[in-house]
Amino acid sequence: MYTLVTLPGTCSTGIHVLLNILDIKAEVVHRDKVPNYQQIVPTNQVPALINGDLVLTEGSAIVLYLLDKHQITFTSEQEKNTFNQWLMFNYATLHPAYSKLFTTASVMTDSEEKTVYLRQLAENVARLWQIIDNRLAQQQYLTGNSVTVIDYLLAIYANWGNYFPELTIPLGDNVKNLVADLTQHKVFVDAFEQEGASFNLPKGA
Repeated sequence: MYTLVTLPGTCSTGIHVLLNILDIKAEVVHRDKVPNYQQIVPTNQVPALINGDLVLTEGSAIVLYLLDKHQITFTSEQEKNTFNQWLMFNYATLHPAYSKLFTTASVMTDSEEKTVYLRQLAENVARLWQIIDNRLAQQQYLTGNSVTVIDYLLAIYANWGNYFPELTIPLGDNVKNLVADLTQHKVFVDAFEQEGASFNLPKGA
């Protein structure tokens, strides 16, 4: 049986949603309730997927592992490549853009310089959402006509704007429509409820 280590409402919740999609039973544990977690995962980051001797970290690696392990295949090489591209965009481009916001907000002393820098970071995040919104103008979901874990990750990231009420991070109408739909899906609702996380689309998004 898998153990998934999470922090509620973070990208690790996206892995929880994926487990629900695949109908895989797992023990979901808050990171702070895992004894000596940093000895298990030196970065102290989530998610971590544990199964016997396997300790797998990095969200994109966990997604690809679960899809392969449970024989979720793609209909074509192009579909696979498109999925991988947007999965990496989520984890390696959009997520780090938000990480810069979180880090700056927590470590910099309040000042005009900090305010200006946060606005610049927010503008960069907004540009990334514009890329996504433009793509969603052409199709229902990010990789095509079928929902994937990538779309649920977008919904989770959209929620993060609530941590920065002083900043404007527009999502775009197509993104907001997608998020409004996905946050009603049982696999998403169940993951958020089990972890005790809350979801609200940021004001002004």
